[in-house]
Amino acid sequence: MPQQPRDDDASDVDALIDQGYDLADLGDHEQAVALFRRAAAQGSAVALFHLGLSLSALGRWDEAIAAHQQAADAGEDDAWPALANALCQVERWADAEQAARGAIDRGATPAWAALREALHAQGRAAEAQRTLRAAAGRGDVQAALELAHSLRDCGRQLQAWHWAQVAADSGNEVAAGTLACWRWDESRDPALEPQLRAGAEYYEHARTSLAHLLRTTGRVEEARTVLEEGVLRGEAASWLPLGNLYRDQLGDDVAAAAAYRAGIEGGDLHSHHNLGVLLLDGGDVDGAIEHFSIAAAGGDDLAARVLREVLEED
Repeated sequence: MPQQPRDDDASDVDALIDQGYDLADLGDHEQAVALFRRAAAQGSAVALFHLGLSLSALGRWDEAIAAHQQAADAGEDDAWPALANALCQVERWADAEQAARGAIDRGATPAWAALREALHAQGRAAEAQRTLRAAAGRGDVQAALELAHSLRDCGRQLQAWHWAQVAADSGNEVAAGTLACWRWDESRDPALEPQLRAGAEYYEHARTSLAHLLRTTGRVEEARTVLEEGVLRGEAASWLPLGNLYRDQLGDDVAAAAAYRAGIEGGDLHSHHNLGVLLLDGGDVDGAIEHFSIAAAGGDDLAARVLREVLEED
């Protein structure tokens, strides 16, 4: 019969987890990892889950996957969608699909995003849409929003708008932010500012759209503040436009390079292209070629074109 933990052991675990939370909230994930590991060593599935989140924030995906898998196996249901997302990061699509389905079976609807990405990556977009449409038809609001994204990716814009509106009308703040972002992309209407401000709290691309609106209306410092807040919240989408703002509006190439590199760490392919442009302008042709090549290999057509031009001149 396994030995039951003493009350003081449980208190120690709770204290370690609470300290880890505080450090993670401050962005100190290295120290948080150490505390979560100590708590996890005493059998805490919750600590394993948060260990996986901090490892993910550090880009240590293999370790994060292992932690989330252990947490899920130990009965921490919140670990399933996190596991699916981490598997997507390393492009283990079949495993990500399995984890996402496991999460959804347990009621974790945020895993619809990982399932959509995994099915699309395996060339099964039609299956993704059928699965999402069936769930949306049963009233699953998160599935409706992911169906909207899937349809938009396939160029079916009107249907995408419809399902995003269905999700927004059901009170989904992310869907409302998504619609505001799409409207900005289409119209560049400054009157969308209130909707983008509201959406920025829930959808990171609404934040970057808000920053774009602020830049185009001459409020550069406010745009910087908005993007830096996104960075502090761990929103990878904020790094690229923040780097562009540092370079184009503030003339700070050092800060711009740091922002692009952080975007790269966060998985933003286009940050490779922008860093390549910055390096090329600074005379580092070899460094620029390296980053253009990575972006081009990932499907960035502009980076591929610039790479060809640089190689022809070199």
